Amino acid sequence: MLEAIFNAKLQGIMMNAITKTSKIMTIPALACWGSLGFAIGGAIGGAIWFAYDAPYIGFAILGALGGAWLGVILKGWRQAWKLALNSAIGFDIGFMAALIIPFAIPIPVTGQGFFIGAIAGILGGGSMWITLRKWRWAGVLSLASAIGFGIAIQLTKWVRFSELFMYQPQVVMGAATVAVWGAIGGASLGIALGYLHNRKSLVLD
Repeated sequence: MLEAIFNAKLQGIMMNAITKTSKIMTIPALACWGSLGFAIGGAIGGAIWFAYDAPYIGFAILGALGGAWLGVILKGWRQAWKLALNSAIGFDIGFMAALIIPFAIPIPVTGQGFFIGAIAGILGGGSMWITLRKWRWAGVLSLASAIGFGIAIQLTKWVRFSELFMYQPQVVMGAATVAVWGAIGGASLGIALGYLHNRKSLVLD
């Protein structure tokens, strides 16, 4: 009973944060929520990746928490688990494939970060249309996610982000790095979802 009341209040708070904004503000609001959700997922997933040498679990958590967060904002708890599941599968397959492909196909070192993020984003963002039931918008979500995660990973390579944590445990470095990926990629996805939501193109049954 208490858990149900807590969940209802939490959902109410999160939904009010969106509904009290104007239509124009919906896009930046969803961008912030997407950034926050994927950043939290990235921090937890990155820590697990480096702590247990299990990137497949880390990327699944990144996608699951990020997808669930956006799902709650868009429709509520009943639909959030569907978006979390599809997002977890999509981002997990996407990231793992992107890490394996360079071993088979030579990719310029200068663009490897963007390549990895783009492949992961295409599959991760595109997987959300299964829950949203708007297949014609799969391209928009894939493109936004590919750009966001591609820029995020390439940016952390350019600025040598990992060197900031060279004297810290690898778990800390992994959590911080993947959190940055999630923050930028999630914001990009939030912008795309906000755009589609404003066009009244998202219908969650």
